[in-house]
Amino acid sequence: MIRKNDYFKLGLFIILGTGMLLAMVIILGAGRFFETTYPLETYFDESVNGLSVGSPVKLRGVQVGRVSQINFVTNIYPEAREREIRYVYVLCEINPDLFDDMSEEEFDDYVRRESKRGMRIRPTSLGLTGQLFLNTVYQDAESNPPLPLDWTPEFAYVPSVPSTLSRVEEAVTTISKTLSSLKQEDLQSIITDVKSIVGTIDDFMKTQGGQEAGERMLDILQSTRGILSRTDKLLSDPAAEAIIPNVSAITANVSRITEESADNIINAAAETRAAIASFKQASQVLSRTLTDPRMDKAMGEIAPTLENISQASADLAAAVSKIHALVNRVNGNIAAEEGALHSIIEDTREVLQNVKELTEDAKRYPSGVLFGNPPTKPNPETK
Repeated sequence: MIRKNDYFKLGLFIILGTGMLLAMVIILGAGRFFETTYPLETYFDESVNGLSVGSPVKLRGVQVGRVSQINFVTNIYPEAREREIRYVYVLCEINPDLFDDMSEEEFDDYVRRESKRGMRIRPTSLGLTGQLFLNTVYQDAESNPPLPLDWTPEFAYVPSVPSTLSRVEEAVTTISKTLSSLKQEDLQSIITDVKSIVGTIDDFMKTQGGQEAGERMLDILQSTRGILSRTDKLLSDPAAEAIIPNVSAITANVSRITEESADNIINAAAETRAAIASFKQASQVLSRTLTDPRMDKAMGEIAPTLENISQASADLAAAVSKIHALVNRVNGNIAAEEGALHSIIEDTREVLQNVKELTEDAKRYPSGVLFGNPPTKPNPETK
């Protein structure tokens, strides 16, 4: 038999369990409200069936955010209503932790810069389920221009490109339109022309010239087979496996050197062009100078001058020879009288020494030098 206390405990357990469940849901769900995310928007001019709020946004396979809002552009930007633009508006929340903690302004600049380089958003299927996610890819910016806009995006904007399925559908539609535009008469005419060409080729192949052409084709195919066989042997050689990476590395180095030296090469080319232009101008000036009649007259006057210079050079060489002989005779005389010169120098040195002593005595005892005997030498021992 259940007692009243059991009802109380059961009710308390249910209330506490429900409260704990609600608290867990609130805690797990409220964490998203405290996350810092950067908004990013894009527009699609196609169906986005399979894309929903919460779908991942990936950059080269790495999830960087999620879809937070899907709407029509006309509901977000009233300017789009004037042209009746039917783009689909998609707003995404991007996690800044995956972008080196950029500020929102830096993130906007990064998105704008990368969009100019070809960054695009493409709806991509997850598989057979039909669910879509937004994949950020890099395409050629010129062949994939952004959609025409009559408004300024409120947040960071990345242009979109059609999905692969949309492109396949467009190609199939184009082919279908092309086939449907062909008339029955055109098809019959094409088939008749093809039959005629095939019949002509068959008739030619039955002739002697056609058989010779066939034999030549067989010879060419056999030669090609031999070349391919030898090429396969060369490529299967272990040495080729080492050569190919080396060639690749050399090519990469040459490409790197070329890129690094591009400015120098351009400057060198410009300087070479300027040097060639200067050389051409100098050649023209020289040509005009040589063809000038006054040049012939000047050359006629230069010839006697050159003869006079030659004669003067010969006279100068003779004078130099005479001076050289004179110097040799002087050196011989000096060498012969070296002893006498040494005696004269010694005597001169003694005379100068005596004159120096006499000058010192005259400075100290001028009266004694002129009128009397020299003074007695002082004796330091007596006072």
